Amino acid sequence: MRSVLHPGPVRRTRMDLAPCDGRPVEVTLAAGIPLEDAVAQALGPLGLDSAWLEIFDADVEKLNYVIPAEAPDDTHVAWYSDKREFAKGRIDHLGMIVGRHGDVSFLHGHGTWTPDGGLGAMGHILAPQTYLATPATARGIGLVGARFDRRADEETNFDLFHVDQVALGGGEYAAVRLLPNQDFTMGLDDACAALGWAAARVHGIGSVNTAHFENGQVLNSLPTEFLITDAIAGTGGPDAKSGPEIVIVGTDGTKILSGRLSRGTNAVLVTAELVLSRLDV
Repeated sequence: MRSVLHPGPVRRTRMDLAPCDGRPVEVTLAAGIPLEDAVAQALGPLGLDSAWLEIFDADVEKLNYVIPAEAPDDTHVAWYSDKREFAKGRIDHLGMIVGRHGDVSFLHGHGTWTPDGGLGAMGHILAPQTYLATPATARGIGLVGARFDRRADEETNFDLFHVDQVALGGGEYAAVRLLPNQDFTMGLDDACAALGWAAARVHGIGSVNTAHFENGQVLNSLPTEFLITDAIAGTGGPDAKSGPEIVIVGTDGTKILSGRLSRGTNAVLVTAELVLSRLDV
């Protein structure tokens, strides 16, 4: 597992963690307005501090996104490609961490999509410049007591979601951020241990420094972006030793891999933003 040197000072603690209350949510996202506004509008009446949402098979009238790119200078370890867009197509699977940036709602989303008549692609969605063609159902988890708050991160020199405890909760859910240069799978297990949980189901997105899979696949790209498709973390349960199942893209943009990550070989590159729900085992 290789590490990278970010431009800022390395924080001693390598995760943000906030146990909280939560509940399943299902909302309808409006068409014809920016996706970021549609999410804020749908979640606004629910009284949540943050949320995890997923969309499957949703038609879009315009979608804008970027993919990972090498950093142009030494102020960051990675960067973004030029903007990519298509006018008509479909979101196949999009995962979104929804929090705040200052006084407004903000979302960070990774997903897969297919333009009409084109090939499937993956990346980081530009939600203010993406519009649904028809209303879409989004499902996920609403959090109360923990907040993803986007602000400057000294170590990586990016504006990133940090996790803040904003109220005491029941502790059956948690918001988590893993910091760079720790194995992603083992970091998830460490989060469960810190919470005192045997196991948790994990939802979220992030980046790893090259991706190594249990089946031997390798995505040889320093910057990547991934979306968790299935993951159990912790020390208990039948899947405790299996790595998280993800879909991931690198700088090539055309090579999209999926599968279970191997343990001990996948360092978080910039961040991993996660929602955990406690499991009884």
